[in-house]
Amino acid sequence: MDPFTLGAGFGFGALLVGIIFAVVCSSFAKEKGRSGSWWGLWGFLTTFIALIALVLLPRRSVTA
Repeated sequence: MDPFTLGAGFGFGALLVGIIFAVVCSSFAKEKGRSGSWWGLWGFLTTFIALIALVLLPRRSVTA
């Protein structure tokens, strides 16, 4: 088994990209008043698609 690809056709590069997108999506979500953990998970699982959706969403207004 190749240690770089873990024998699955994707490697640490794909995992690293997923983690980077999770952090970026989480920080964008917190700026827009949305759940950082959920958007971080979506960013990890769907990478670029979640980031586009999050950027297009309007800022959530906080009413107290």
